[in-house]
Amino acid sequence: MNLKNKPMRAVALGVLLAVLLRMIFSLALGNVWEIFSQPKLASFLIQSESGREPPETTAPVTTQPTTEPTEPPTTEPVTEPTLPPVTVPQDSALLTEEDVAYVEMHYSASRNPDIEALLTKPLMWNLTGEDPAVLIVHTHGTEAFTPTEDRTYEENGGEFRTTDDRYNMISVGDELTRLLEEAGINVVHDRTYYDYPDYLAAYDNAREGTKDMLAQYPTVKLVIDLHRDAAEYADGTQWATSATVNGEKSAQVMFVLGTDSYYNHPNWQENLSVALKLNALMEKSHPGVTRPIDLRKQRFNQDLTTGAMIAEIGAAGNTHEEAMNAISVLAEAIILLAHGANQ
Repeated sequence: MNLKNKPMRAVALGVLLAVLLRMIFSLALGNVWEIFSQPKLASFLIQSESGREPPETTAPVTTQPTTEPTEPPTTEPVTEPTLPPVTVPQDSALLTEEDVAYVEMHYSASRNPDIEALLTKPLMWNLTGEDPAVLIVHTHGTEAFTPTEDRTYEENGGEFRTTDDRYNMISVGDELTRLLEEAGINVVHDRTYYDYPDYLAAYDNAREGTKDMLAQYPTVKLVIDLHRDAAEYADGTQWATSATVNGEKSAQVMFVLGTDSYYNHPNWQENLSVALKLNALMEKSHPGVTRPIDLRKQRFNQDLTTGAMIAEIGAAGNTHEEAMNAISVLAEAIILLAHGANQ
């Protein structure tokens, strides 16, 4: 752009000044997120919690909602295989210092927690009983996977997103709920679409919904926000995670944990401690099923309670069946931690 022309130079300087004033005003209010409120930047930060790209790829997918609501088909859900029985160890030292070898970290936030200490820290809870102990939510409930011959859906709200709850993240939450309840863990599954029809308001919507749920069910000790990741290669094909679970192809699982980098978040290390335990147990029983834990600057509403985290189940390039295999491993780990650890 040629800025030698005085009017054009004045316009450019005016725009720059407006942006700087917006940033200063946002910081003064403690609202750092508003700095990134433009649609393209916001969608990148919201949709890709991992903030990472697969090898030799372009940036994560950032498609926005484009279609009107469509009622999902009433066909019965696909029946998934039953999770094999999980034996809960009686040894109170469920995790030791040596288990830190099963955990890999990716630091997007400038924080240096003591991973070994948090991994082996005593966990004093009991998830079994009559009262609800686990809350499953979906900030991005419409996120879906690569369709297959027997699992297809109509896209709603963008590419690889649908309100067909047989194949989006709601269905993954249904499966996790089923597996945990079969093990005697009382679950509250919030099946609300917080990202539809307004995708950019998802975290604000989910924050209010989660507050209401926690107020209604004060006995909840673990909050899992289920997502799937998304990134594409240069040729436009979707990236898929890869693992093997009980001899079957599976997606991988990645925990995303917020910190206090931007906002007050006093319990972020408590949340990380639980995620580390789950990650280590999963990796010990099914090597390769986890991705590095991603420690982020944002809170992702995890400041609302202890034991809160995001679990990314695969990516858009994975199939629904692969996601279901991965969620069974997360269920196993939660069941193993049902009576606490290292008490």
